[in-house]
Amino acid sequence: MATQAFRLRPIMKQGTAAGLPETWTHYRSVEDARAGAKLMYSNDRVLRVMIVVDSVGSFVEWIER
Repeated sequence: MATQAFRLRPIMKQGTAAGLPETWTHYRSVEDARAGAKLMYSNDRVLRVMIVVDSVGSFVEWIER
């Protein structure tokens, strides 16, 4: 049975999220992804962060500040 991995997709005020290391990280669980999203929110350009399933990109949830 394959394990799911998760990614973070931020919505930015300006610019792109390419410079944020959490954007490129593969998270093994939703809880790990939530912790990564909290780190992303330390950047004031990040408006919202969503968790998606890595392989298919399907939406999982929004992480609020």
